[in-house]
Amino acid sequence: MLKDEIAACCKALKLSRNLVENCDKIKAESHEEYLLKLLRLELEHRDANRKDRLLKNAGFYTIKTFADYIFD
Repeated sequence: MLKDEIAACCKALKLSRNLVENCDKIKAESHEEYLLKLLRLELEHRDANRKDRLLKNAGFYTIKTFADYIFD
């Protein structure tokens, strides 16, 4: 129930669902430390997704072989 409300708030704030998944994993001494760790994980997640998206759009790491090549 609580996770559904958090997910709805994340959607309204245009934050990823990654926050909901990470909220149980974080251990912290204070609310501020918890929030900082949660936001850092979100930034790391977004950075990784951005890099993956840019590499995919650039077309790098495409494995090419001679198996489909026509030698005409």
